Amino acid sequence: MNVVGLITEYNPFHNGHLYHMKQAIKHTNADFCIVVMSGNFVQRGTPAIIDKYSRTKMALEAGADLVLELPMPFACASAEIFAHGAVSLLDSLGVVTDLCFGSECADKTLLSTLAVILCEEPSCYRLALQQYLKEGDSFPKARMKALLSYYKEMSISIDSVQLSHLLSSPNNILGIEYLKALHRLSSSIRPVPITRVCSHYHSTEIQNEISSATAIRRILETKADYSDSEYRSLLLQSVPQNVFQTLIDFHHLRTPICANDLSSILNYCFLTQSTYADYAEWTKELSNRVAHQLPSYHCFDEWASLLKSKNITHTRICRSFIHLMTKLTNYDMEQYKKLDYCCYARMLGFRTESAELLSAIKKHSQVPIISKPAQAKTKLDSIGLHLFEQDVQASHLYNQIVFQKFGTILPDEYRANIIRLS
Repeated sequence: MNVVGLITEYNPFHNGHLYHMKQAIKHTNADFCIVVMSGNFVQRGTPAIIDKYSRTKMALEAGADLVLELPMPFACASAEIFAHGAVSLLDSLGVVTDLCFGSECADKTLLSTLAVILCEEPSCYRLALQQYLKEGDSFPKARMKALLSYYKEMSISIDSVQLSHLLSSPNNILGIEYLKALHRLSSSIRPVPITRVCSHYHSTEIQNEISSATAIRRILETKADYSDSEYRSLLLQSVPQNVFQTLIDFHHLRTPICANDLSSILNYCFLTQSTYADYAEWTKELSNRVAHQLPSYHCFDEWASLLKSKNITHTRICRSFIHLMTKLTNYDMEQYKKLDYCCYARMLGFRTESAELLSAIKKHSQVPIISKPAQAKTKLDSIGLHLFEQDVQASHLYNQIVFQKFGTILPDEYRANIIRLS
């Protein structure tokens, strides 16, 4: 039985995702497709534009057989933790044979070689990296120069422009992190990179039938009237028909949700706490910068721009805000790291015709399978239960901002039904 795994956000699901899923199934001759998807908060440190159950339904209708949730602490984390958490989850199921990921570079050998170097950090690479960091280079620049030094030391020819592109393109970065995770786990899962064919990751304009999620979110967030024919045409051009209909049906009922919808809650957290350095991705420097700016009031995006510095990226600041609001501490992350960021597999949805896959997972999985939240207390140990409860609280936070914005009451985690597609 061939089972392909995909690591996704689907924020929202679009034609590029559909292409990737079909190509992944084709390239691996897969009998089943498992999707590990971020829940209600995503890697760039913002709430998803539409809730996780709506996005789960989109994935199943596109051809996925099973959708599992990547817990918020890992979904809303650095590329390394995001990748390791998702790969560890796929590996723990005991049935996944292949991992397909989109990449600007489809040279698996080159990506794998880079992943091993960055994972094992040979002494000549490590010493060069430390030296360049001491000289004041940013980490990405120091890493680039250290890799070039390593290749030169090993008498391996590599084009510096190609290497720079590899290490600066978002999907290449994630791809390398997936390969690092597979290496660290000694996983038998085969990596299969698929060349991206859509617009640039950060493109803000709808350009063709495969546009970036960034461009699609921009339209969803800025267009107030969904009856506008030009808007509907652009959206329908970029997403499958069923996704288009879901976005139209739920407009101003549960979507669009954006970072600034968290502004009031974030400001409350700032005003009611004296220090923030114990929370994940926070530093003493960042904590002091927030304290210095109070009692000024800012929206979420303005706070992130205001606090951004040479050493702390905008995305990391956004993630730190989410961790503050969800009470995710550095100690929590240390505990989860000891378990390879994998304590359980939470099911969000599945195809009823995929009973063979579910039976195989039940037989081979190394972690508990959670299909109903009530099972958590009996199936999980203390660390796993703590992680699960943090994820539940994150979803409650998301549901609250949906209610504040649209007056829509979404079912809480103990009442929401798993998505079953016949």
